[in-house]
Amino acid sequence: MTNSLVRKLFVGDLDFVGDVHGEIDALRSLMNHLGYDDDGEHAKGRRLVFLGDLTDRGPDSPAVVRFVQHLCNEGRAQCVLGNHDLNILLKKKKYDNDWFFGKEFMEDGAVVPQMLADETTQQEVLHFFSTLPIALERDDLRVVHASWSDPMIKLAKEATEAAVLYDDYRKKIEGSFSQIDVDPTDKELKHQNENPVKLLTSGPEEPSAEPVVVGGKKRHLKRVEWWKTYHDTFCVFGHYSIIDGQPRGNGSSFCIDYGVSRRWTERRKGISSGFTFKLAALQWPDMQIVFDDGDRRPCDATNVVQVLENDDLH
Repeated sequence: MTNSLVRKLFVGDLDFVGDVHGEIDALRSLMNHLGYDDDGEHAKGRRLVFLGDLTDRGPDSPAVVRFVQHLCNEGRAQCVLGNHDLNILLKKKKYDNDWFFGKEFMEDGAVVPQMLADETTQQEVLHFFSTLPIALERDDLRVVHASWSDPMIKLAKEATEAAVLYDDYRKKIEGSFSQIDVDPTDKELKHQNENPVKLLTSGPEEPSAEPVVVGGKKRHLKRVEWWKTYHDTFCVFGHYSIIDGQPRGNGSSFCIDYGVSRRWTERRKGISSGFTFKLAALQWPDMQIVFDDGDRRPCDATNVVQVLENDDLH
């Protein structure tokens, strides 16, 4: 399982860090409140587990990637691949990953301040993302960016490279369609739900009665609240931005993405501190949620609200 896309999760006490999205200052502040020093060491031997989506939207994605890579290399952290990371690994241009291609990101006619990647940085990021697993597990815990699916996890366990597995299933799915009268929505749905890399990093979807606009693109699919029917080993995940403050999950799962990816929208309004959207970590087995501003609250994973926001789909 060493080189598999599903690897062994650290033993001991852990801090699960939600989607960072280029917010290096928030990450360092969160680690400080969690009790880590500047080099990621903890006096009590706790270790970090990152839930993916290290990049995009925030001011310094390269710094986040380099820092997390350093922590992983030193054995102080683990990290799984997120959908934003996957897009970069596949060199797919998205509306919010222009930084990777050395271009400024424009939103509503304004430039979003970001550190742009040069060729060396691009190669460093690609190399690190190519080494990441899609999921981590131990007897009492599971970790994945977006959704846990036993059949898809089984496929991932038999693979060693996310990009290769993704492309293998992309080709298989394409080959399953005739070239006549292929409904675009059906095709998109099949690619989403039957490609193990897609499903595990961005979650299952289903047809939507009303079109949903995400990233400037109109789609006819919506997310499935997979955790409502999940009752197995406790699973920690990210991806589903909690922008209303109401957690999501159930007694067997918990999402720890508190929407820091939207912090750049607050900066455009002149806000430089006291942000609404935060970076958070779930402490295990303490079941405490710690935020980058130092706020703490107990995590009652058995009593969470089932609210789904159609943000950051791909």
